[in-house]
Amino acid sequence: MRILCPRCQLSSLISAFGSKLPSAFCNHISRLAVDSIDVGHVAQREGVSSSPSPSHIDEDLVGRFVSILGTCRDPLGLQKGRQVHAQIVVRGVRDSLLGGRILGMYVLCRSFMDAKHVFFSLEMGSSLPWNWMIRGFTMMGCYELALLFYFKMWFGGAYPDKYTFPYVIKSAGCLSAVGLGSALIDMYSKCGNLDLARRVFDSMTEKNEVSWNSVIAAYGAHGLVKDAMDLFRQMQEAGFVPDHITFLALISACGHAGQLDEGFRLFHSMHEQYRIAARMEHYACMVDLYGRAGQLNKALKLIKSMPFKPDAGIWGTVLGACRIHGNVEIAELASKHLFDLDPENSGYYVLLSNIHAVAGRWKGVLKARSLMKERRVQKVPGYSWIVVNNITHMFVAADKSHLDSECIYFILKSLLLVLREEGYVPKPDIIFPLQMDTSEQAAVVSPDASEH
Repeated sequence: MRILCPRCQLSSLISAFGSKLPSAFCNHISRLAVDSIDVGHVAQREGVSSSPSPSHIDEDLVGRFVSILGTCRDPLGLQKGRQVHAQIVVRGVRDSLLGGRILGMYVLCRSFMDAKHVFFSLEMGSSLPWNWMIRGFTMMGCYELALLFYFKMWFGGAYPDKYTFPYVIKSAGCLSAVGLGSALIDMYSKCGNLDLARRVFDSMTEKNEVSWNSVIAAYGAHGLVKDAMDLFRQMQEAGFVPDHITFLALISACGHAGQLDEGFRLFHSMHEQYRIAARMEHYACMVDLYGRAGQLNKALKLIKSMPFKPDAGIWGTVLGACRIHGNVEIAELASKHLFDLDPENSGYYVLLSNIHAVAGRWKGVLKARSLMKERRVQKVPGYSWIVVNNITHMFVAADKSHLDSECIYFILKSLLLVLREEGYVPKPDIIFPLQMDTSEQAAVVSPDASEH
């Protein structure tokens, strides 16, 4: 078993948590040793056999592993801890207490890449793994991440306890009041509670560009363009200069509200009045605006005028608009670019196939599927989950593995009947139109259609 290089650890953390980490944290990771580990050496020295695990949990064995892991409390104990973890995996020992101790060992040994992997393998309904991650980020000075995990802890179905708050309070205290206020505004906005977001903003004795942008984005995300524009004016009256993030929030708000003219005006005033160069994300918002309005030709014209090459996000927005408005020709154009820019993304193939299916172009459906199969692109099923009584229940489409699946589907069918009585008509573009009675359609439908 080999410890990955510091650069790999850092890349993995950035990919997993999506946040810019402090330089001290990055420097600490770079000092971790890179060498090979003789798996089993420490476990054997401590009196733990490396033979396969029995079918039942040996409490004495778990106790010995917990005792050994308790001695690994700093980076010098990382190799020993990893060897013990390897022995636990080899022997197939699974215990919630042991899982928490393994996570704690990696946190105390400052190996956050390993801690991340262990964290996502544990039950999210327990406060133990969340507490360890919050503690670890606080120890390393990553106070923003510590608070982010505290907020996510609630959505994961876990509840803070007496071990949570000391590190949350320390992280909050180490951050400026402005930074914490902006984080709260963003959190309450994403929870759909604009009143609390606004109360936090109004209660802030100190405000900066970040806090103004946060509250503008909060109203914009809910399509409240008028309120966002009022805040935009108040921001300037307070002496703050809007930046590219401000305009991104405003243009995005116009997209949510369908206000094409206002979005177009903001896009041009950003450059002409405020001398702010449009970035890729601003163009993406404008393409989305045109796409929502059905003006796909104008969206293509804007893309051609861009001073840089459009990325997959731009063309993905176009393809999504084509699905809404049923434009097969432009969908073909967008998909050609997407298959070059992001050929492993199964969503683009499925979306193009659905667009052809709704239009009744079954040869196009077959072509999209064949290309997906030829390139060996696999569609990863999407999961939904709900937390009930601190237990997480996960589902995929047409899932019948749940113990209460019969009851769940009975209630679902009842809800669908109520929706139809209220006048709801489902869109027939999930896989195929509702009526499939031609031989050409039947030729497309294969036994493995459900995989796509």
